[in-house]
Formats: sequence, structure tokens, C-alpha cells
Amino acid sequence: MRIKGIYATRPAIIQLLILLLFLLAGAILSSIISTGLLLATHGLQADITQDANLMRLIQFISAICTFLLPSIAMAWICSDNPRRHNLSVKKITDGRIWILTLVCVFLFSPVINLLGLLNKQMELPAFMAPIEEWMRAQETLAEQLTTILLSSDSVWVILANLIVIAVTAGITEEFLFRGALQRVIGKWTSNPHTIIWVAAILFSAFHLQFYGFLPRMILGAYFGYLLYWSKSIWIPVFAHFVNNAFAVIGMSDSRLKDNEFITGDIPAEHLLDFCLIAALSFLLFILVNRRLKRLL
Repeated sequence: MRIKGIYATRPAIIQLLILLLFLLAGAILSSIISTGLLLATHGLQADITQDANLMRLIQFISAICTFLLPSIAMAWICSDNPRRHNLSVKKITDGRIWILTLVCVFLFSPVINLLGLLNKQMELPAFMAPIEEWMRAQETLAEQLTTILLSSDSVWVILANLIVIAVTAGITEEFLFRGALQRVIGKWTSNPHTIIWVAAILFSAFHLQFYGFLPRMILGAYFGYLLYWSKSIWIPVFAHFVNNAFAVIGMSDSRLKDNEFITGDIPAEHLLDFCLIAALSFLLFILVNRRLKRLL
């Protein structure tokens, strides 16, 4: 029986349901493997937060099983040419493109930090207080786990974090949200902006970090446009990697991790200066990004 491309002509709703089933299967597989590792190494009463190395390994397994494998499986059964049509796996050999992508992500960072600061000011109506409390609890938990992972400035720990948080996350999340999801959304509408922004919203919502929703959505949209312009998944993968690598390195360095320009927690007395820096950086970003688009 031929499996490759068997659902290539099916409507978007069918392909979306297939993707959701693959995601569920990947999440179950990830949970089984992770639970087995936890039981084998630490027993039933284990506190995973006490073992940063195990946390990294489980995060790696989760990313592969939940994001990457479903994306590849989806591409395989929903396209006769999964590498090209679904996953957009195309080589980019022009070195200038990689350099300009790195510069663009760097120049975009102050704007993202400013949006993050704005997002943190969000307050829900009084009747939604339980929801806001839950959202803040989720945010606090995510920050605590991130702090544990980035608590050491050892070269080996930083390398391990770069592999898990930057390389693995960059590849697996882009293959799912830009590679698989944008392709499914594209069967509903041919408007590239709708496709990109819907995927970006889902990308941000999936992280369950609501006080970082806005900057993550904007980043997700930029990654989506990079795929649209380049027709290669590797450009948004690289941009995602660079963004996460900046965060890993900045938060791992004891001299930088409390710096307000790294954390994005800008005090009121420095807010105007930071806004001016972000505005100048954004203008440079636009100029460099225009050059990048011409090369793509």
C-alpha cells in the first residue's frame, strides 16, 4: 500500500485533524519515554527540578517527539514531494543571506523587548481574576524552569543549553509551525499574510506564556515571512536559533543576566532612552531587512 502523499488532495480540515492526531501521538510517546527515564534514574518521588541535565534531556525528547516527528509524518502523507512542498527544505548557499538574517534578528531584539515590557502590563477585568492568577502562575513556573536551566555559566552547560534551547527548538518548532501548520492553513486561504499571522498566533499561544504572548507572536510572524520570502525552512530555523541563542548566552553570563537591556525589565527612568534605542534599531532593521528580501 502506498502511504506517501495519500492525503495530499484531502481538504484542509482533514489534514489539520491528521496533524492534531500526530501531535497527540507524539506527546504520548514523549511522556512515555520521559516517564521511563525519570523512573529509571530517580524513582517515583523524584523532583525533576533538582536535575537540570535530566530537564534538558526531557525537553530535547519532547521537542523531537511532539514537534519534529509529527511534522515529518504529516509532510510524508500529505505531499508527493514532502521535502519541497510541505517542509520547504531548500538549500541556501549565499552567505550574505545568513549574515543579514543574523543582523536582522539582533536589530529586532530591542523592539521585541519593548513589546515584552508592554505585554507584562496586561491586566484582565476583575471578574477574570482567577484566569489572570492562573496565567501569572504559568508565567512564574516557566521563569523558574528557565532559571534552573540557565543557572550555570559553565561552558559545557551553555553548550548543552544552546543545543536544546536554540538548535533543537529552532528546528523542531519551525518545522511544525512554519513547515507543517502554515502549509495546512494555506489550504484554507491563499492570502500569505493571513497564513503567517494565524500560524504566529498559534505558535505564541502554544507556549502558554501569556505575558510574553505579544513579542513571541511578532517573532513568529517574522519567521513566517522569512519562509514566505525565501521558500526555505532553514532561514526561519536559523533566525529562531539566533534569537534563542542570544537569550541563552545573555541569561547565562553572570554579568549580563541582570542587565535591564538583556532582561527587558526597563525601569521607568530609563524607559525613554530604551524607546529611542528601540526606534533607531527598528529603522536599521527595516533597512537591513529590505536588503535581505532582495537577496532571498
